Amino acid sequence: MRDVMVGIWSGEAKTARWILYIPLAFLSYLYQIALVAREFMYRTGIMKTHSAPIPVISVGNITLGGTGKTPVVERLSQTFKNKGYNPGIITRGYLRTKSGTFPVDVKKDSAQTAGDEAYMLAKRTRIPVIVGRDRLTAIECGIDYCNIDLAILDDGFQVRDIKKDVDILILSGKESLARQELFPLGPYRDPISRVRACDAILVSKGEPDSATLYFTQGIPRFRVRHHPVHLYNVKQNVITHYNYLKDKRIAAFSGLGDNESFFQLLRQLGANIIHETSYPDHHRYKQRDIKKLESVSDIECIVTTEKDAVKLPGMELPDNLFYLAIEARIEDEDTLMELLLKKTTARPPVHLA
Repeated sequence: MRDVMVGIWSGEAKTARWILYIPLAFLSYLYQIALVAREFMYRTGIMKTHSAPIPVISVGNITLGGTGKTPVVERLSQTFKNKGYNPGIITRGYLRTKSGTFPVDVKKDSAQTAGDEAYMLAKRTRIPVIVGRDRLTAIECGIDYCNIDLAILDDGFQVRDIKKDVDILILSGKESLARQELFPLGPYRDPISRVRACDAILVSKGEPDSATLYFTQGIPRFRVRHHPVHLYNVKQNVITHYNYLKDKRIAAFSGLGDNESFFQLLRQLGANIIHETSYPDHHRYKQRDIKKLESVSDIECIVTTEKDAVKLPGMELPDNLFYLAIEARIEDEDTLMELLLKKTTARPPVHLA
């Protein structure tokens, strides 16, 4: 279903868009009414915005997935840690099976209990990751149990009940702000006008077009690129250089918001993709998925993402299964950090009742 919707949003599935246009437009209109109603309630004080006792930096997007948000959250949290902070990553833990609000314990939790992105971030960064539906409660949990002094909200652009010191918006260079249809007719979670509410914009996966440049003029804008770090053999627990993929015949699979970007990165590294499988974002793998990949003939290895690999423990895995670790690199990062530090250090202290 997601592939059909992406096709409709991109204009590739023209027949489906024509057939579904009226119901999708109607649902989009209802969604817009809900957004307007929510905005009215916040402006009139019916719904409250609360201040956290520590600085809050939000990293989010205005579209549905696929902008490379998680590596940016990791990068910023590591950078703040290197500057002497004890940051905590605050996330809702999408599709987790464990209820409540809690810090992720990599020894006791799993991708299933905590959510794949939350568990991956905790395992990779060794920085406190606090999962909770209510973000303010999660921040308080991070302060009480992990002594965090800075909160980084993962997917926080739509969060309105917490006052954010910095709102960072990630835009994909593969998409244009010229198309402004709200979900489900389009991919937008907010009206384009909400772009003006952010403090900084990070552009990933391509260069911004003229419409994006127009709507974001005057807002500090930075380029973020995703680079390979290493290959990791999932079964043998061995790290190797990503150049190992050059000229290798591989089967690739992933369950991301933008699977094609991952496959394109593998091609840039010289891999010869014989077979590729796209799963929906946050796909929960079964043994039959792995068996199907193993059955692909004439390949030398199978490659996936780190986010997908954290969901595979407990399964029978082939010896030639790797994940490609990547990291975000922000151009002119020092200028961005100067902006973030200025805004977070200028806030007055907040004491909760």
